[in-house]
Amino acid sequence: MEIISVIDGAHLVALPNGRSLMVGAPPEALKVLLLWEWPTPQAVLVPPDPLYAHGINQASFEFLIYHHLFQGGGIQNRQPFHIICDADQRARLETLVRNILQGPTEAEMERWGTPAIHRRQLRLETEWVSGEMGRRPLADLVRVLSFADGKVRLPGEVVVRQREVGICEVGVGGRWVPVPRVAARRGTLPFLFAGPDATGMRGARLGIQVIGSASGFSGAEWSSCFIVWINGLPLIVDGTPYLDEQLERLGIEEEQILGYLITHNHEDHANVVGQLISRRRVTVITAPPVMAGLATRLSAITGRPESEVKRMVNWVPLYPELDRFGVPLHWYGAEIHAWYSVHTIPTVGIQVGLNGRRIRLPGDTLWGSQLDPLLACGVLTQARYEFIQHSYQDADLVVADAGGGPIHPEPREIQERLAQCTHRILTTHIAPAARALLPNAEPGAAEVLCECRPVDPDDLLAMGCSPLLRDVPERWLPALYQAGEVITPELGQLVGERGAKVVLRGRLILRNGTQEQYSLCRGDLFYAPLARTVRWPALHATAEWNRVLVVPEETFAQMLAEIPSLAGQLERLFRARTLWQQVIGVDLPLETLVALTRLGRYRRFGAGVTVLRQGEPAKSFYVVTEGEVEVLREDGGGERHIGIFGPGYAFGEIALLGAGRRTATVRALTETEVLELPARAFRRYLMEIPLARYQIGRTGEARRVALDRGRRKG
Repeated sequence: MEIISVIDGAHLVALPNGRSLMVGAPPEALKVLLLWEWPTPQAVLVPPDPLYAHGINQASFEFLIYHHLFQGGGIQNRQPFHIICDADQRARLETLVRNILQGPTEAEMERWGTPAIHRRQLRLETEWVSGEMGRRPLADLVRVLSFADGKVRLPGEVVVRQREVGICEVGVGGRWVPVPRVAARRGTLPFLFAGPDATGMRGARLGIQVIGSASGFSGAEWSSCFIVWINGLPLIVDGTPYLDEQLERLGIEEEQILGYLITHNHEDHANVVGQLISRRRVTVITAPPVMAGLATRLSAITGRPESEVKRMVNWVPLYPELDRFGVPLHWYGAEIHAWYSVHTIPTVGIQVGLNGRRIRLPGDTLWGSQLDPLLACGVLTQARYEFIQHSYQDADLVVADAGGGPIHPEPREIQERLAQCTHRILTTHIAPAARALLPNAEPGAAEVLCECRPVDPDDLLAMGCSPLLRDVPERWLPALYQAGEVITPELGQLVGERGAKVVLRGRLILRNGTQEQYSLCRGDLFYAPLARTVRWPALHATAEWNRVLVVPEETFAQMLAEIPSLAGQLERLFRARTLWQQVIGVDLPLETLVALTRLGRYRRFGAGVTVLRQGEPAKSFYVVTEGEVEVLREDGGGERHIGIFGPGYAFGEIALLGAGRRTATVRALTETEVLELPARAFRRYLMEIPLARYQIGRTGEARRVALDRGRRKG
């Protein structure tokens, strides 16, 4: 028996009966077998747990199954593929196989929020498209066998047995050969990497870059993976194993990636477990039924429950429809529309639009004349049929599946479409025999639809140094800048109402109707939906030279949804800065305002409740925000009324500035809210501002003198 080392961790055992067994199942092993024209196996033995090791999926046998069933005659000859595993792996691998061949169950799709009408239609379509594979019992297609008493028997009198840790033996007719059974390490695959010359795409406001476009059956070529550039930042669409190497060669940092959009779960589109289970929680963008399948697969591979898998990623749902675009997802300044394609498992097509330009990826789908039988037998409605037929047009660039065969569009029909259309088409999944008709999109190929505008370094410096944007992830600053519009309002000019405004240079004044509220300087921003105390906001330029970034509301709202703490901080800031302007008489520096907002807290007191009591140690400074308080002075056993005060009244400064203990009692006269600032923050931030020290000190001294005068009169 000959043993062939395929790639690290995968060994092919050629058996005497013309069959073969592969020990190990790392990603892309089939491609290497096809490249070197070696036999393809009818059975695979996976390594012991963990099946996710060294950053790769160690149970990547999906296309080994397909190759055996469809190209090796497995379905026709009723010869199932065999998967050998340990006993405690068996249930998980049976679940994985069921998901590979049939997709998620209705219960799994429902668990992830797929509407009932979509569940029923997807099951109907996927079963029809799967053909014979969809009609056969799973056991006729794949059988999962586990070791019993250390042995497994395969057809043809083949026996596989455990010998010791890391070693198994394969025997036929009394002859045994030892084979390593260990998790594969990341090997070097004989595939072309897109080189650093493709980094020019980093300047694209909207563009697409090819990492790979081949199917799982194409030797020496990377499977489907694209980078869609949105406002100069990368969104990964589908993915190959070893993707981190691809991105590193292109100079793309992990922190820059806007997310991983998964169209469907076939391994030639979604073999990115190493990216999803990594050192940071990544964002996965996909539709509920696709997420249902992905979670089931990840659970089977990792051995962790689905509920835990859900917490490993940040899932952002798409909401596809069947016969039209679904509700768009606003993503870093772009709009992503989705719909369901027609495939063997739930699959979404997507369109990414920005600045009036559109990139469309219909995904793996039946198309053209392939859809006619589904319409004829009632599987597709007329509306759905027409929508899918139009999915290869009406965009500036279409990434078109043209893989041929029973479940991919025919290359000749795609060629005819190319001759009719005026937009650009990138074709994928092209089999070698069809490449005389159509070229396959090559790794590194790139299309730019919108160039990024030139960046003024001073603009990014203003944003990067802003205390309001300091904790915003790095990728958001260029996204905001490219998604927005830089305007240069003249002195006195009104700045429009829509969007969020970031002051890059100059000064704006905020007016609430006819009343001035406060000014905004470099690094400051204003977003009306969070400024709830400003009923009629109007911004006017008050400097000779002004530069203001106006960010579309959808983009800014998406950032706030991703960073909810920022929304709360801005809302508190917009509320508090008017109060501090009333207390001090001028606008405080932005750094100080942010610190005071972060350290202050709002407290409510019912009518008659004491806020602070004369003689107690001083711990805080207060500003009334709602209601009224009464100030009382205890002299000689009685209380003397000093006054009643409403919103904007500040108190507590006398003791903090020197006395150490409260010099009066303050009681809520009505339901009252106050802003409380701890003594340490009062001294560290507020009293570091000379004008604030002067104003508060002068007010405190005047109050102390008035209290002493009242005591002498008493």
